[in-house]
Amino acid sequence: MNRRSSSAESLHSTRKSVRKSNNSSSISKVYDRWTIICLVIASINILNGLWMIVAPEHWYYNLPAGVPEFGPVNVHFIRDIGCIFFLLGIGLIFAAFYLSYRLPLFTMNTGFYLLHMLVHVHEVVSGRIRLSMFWVDLPGVYIPAIISFILNIFIIKQFQKKRHDTIY
Repeated sequence: MNRRSSSAESLHSTRKSVRKSNNSSSISKVYDRWTIICLVIASINILNGLWMIVAPEHWYYNLPAGVPEFGPVNVHFIRDIGCIFFLLGIGLIFAAFYLSYRLPLFTMNTGFYLLHMLVHVHEVVSGRIRLSMFWVDLPGVYIPAIISFILNIFIIKQFQKKRHDTIY
């Protein structure tokens, strides 16, 4: 590799990789645009999860999404769901820096967001919740699920391309 090709590659590189070896195994730490995306979503999940765990009644009555519309407060259930948000957030922190964990952990987060969205869709379609709740849930339930799904498609394509490039 000559000096010119080395500098050209560095201009187009969007990823920094650091390898640390521990005896027989090596861990590749990655810093790229997905690191930031994962950290932003992780922060939202962790903060929401902690709010749900520490102050479930406050979360229930103060979340702008109109949670009381869905039924009476259930502190235990809110804390259970808070634990899920918290764990998904921690998973996304690992996904932010470790490429080998990124696809499965981001996909788990996306799966939860999509299933959560489908629960809300079912409640509106079945008539359990009034139709106008769709607009209340749009910014906090539907948009995050759709954005996460689209991002997940990009991550899958990135992994497929990388696998294709390593095969050939």
